[in-house]
Amino acid sequence: LKRILSNWQIYLLLLPGLIYFAVFKIAPLWGLTIAFQDYNPYRPELSTFVGFKHFIDLFQSRVFLNMLRNTLVINLLNIVFYFPLPIILSVALSEIRFRRYKRITQSLVYLPHFLSWVVVASFTFFLLSMDVGLINKLLLPLTGKQISFLSNPRLFWFIITAQSIWRETGWGTILFLAAITSISPDRYEAAAIDGATRFQQ
Repeated sequence: LKRILSNWQIYLLLLPGLIYFAVFKIAPLWGLTIAFQDYNPYRPELSTFVGFKHFIDLFQSRVFLNMLRNTLVINLLNIVFYFPLPIILSVALSEIRFRRYKRITQSLVYLPHFLSWVVVASFTFFLLSMDVGLINKLLLPLTGKQISFLSNPRLFWFIITAQSIWRETGWGTILFLAAITSISPDRYEAAAIDGATRFQQ
């Protein structure tokens, strides 16, 4: 306590950070109590405590295993298809020598990250729906039939994965590109002297 009082100016600098964590990280934890209540959104004070009832209902639900399977498969698809893409794209961008083209490409790839999931879902609807979908409008004159992308359960996993890839690849690319640009040029020179090809470098 004596040390804190003697250095109070330094501890005062911690105050904005502590307030931030208290307001935005600790206070919202109170919302977790809703999971243990029969919550009334119009009169929260009338909400009754029900314990683990909602969790028991969830685990005993007929669709629980289906939901669990969907979650695991979608995450697995993201690991297999999404995870390598930012690495490949960042390596490809780091190889571009024309700086203006590199910056434009980087900006275009990064742009979807700033869009909300509502906008991403709207794009998906306007691309794949039966009524106004651009892809179905192109398929109809070519094949004479349409594909119900959004109501086909077999395509659901891949549509969700494609949305994640389109929206988040740019963000991952920026991170990996920052890591690549921090590598010393001496390492590349040493690898070239040792006989490494451009791909190996």
